[in-house]
Amino acid sequence: MNITLPEFDKLREMAQRDPEGLERLRVELCDQLIQSAPVAYRRKLRGLQFRVDMERRRAKSPMAACIAISAMMHDSFDQLRQALNEAAGNATTVSGTSRHDATTEAKVLPFRRA
Repeated sequence: MNITLPEFDKLREMAQRDPEGLERLRVELCDQLIQSAPVAYRRKLRGLQFRVDMERRRAKSPMAACIAISAMMHDSFDQLRQALNEAAGNATTVSGTSRHDATTEAKVLPFRRA
């Protein structure tokens, strides 16, 4: 499907003068995109869009919404990275060390008090 956005200046004007119209356009374009996806993915895409919309509603400002949605994307990307690493046999922990290294025992040395 070929979805065409209005020019940037038109979108900016809508944001300033007709925010409700801009929101309707956003919803319409998101729906078009979801409808253009294969049927097998539509339910998951609608669920993801619901989550994004809820984050936008919960946020106290547009910037807070942007940060929350960005965090969702980073979390999703990190889960994908972990799954790919595990599939390749390179499983790592959050700190970046391999799981094998993370479970290796070490001797703790005390510091001398001066």
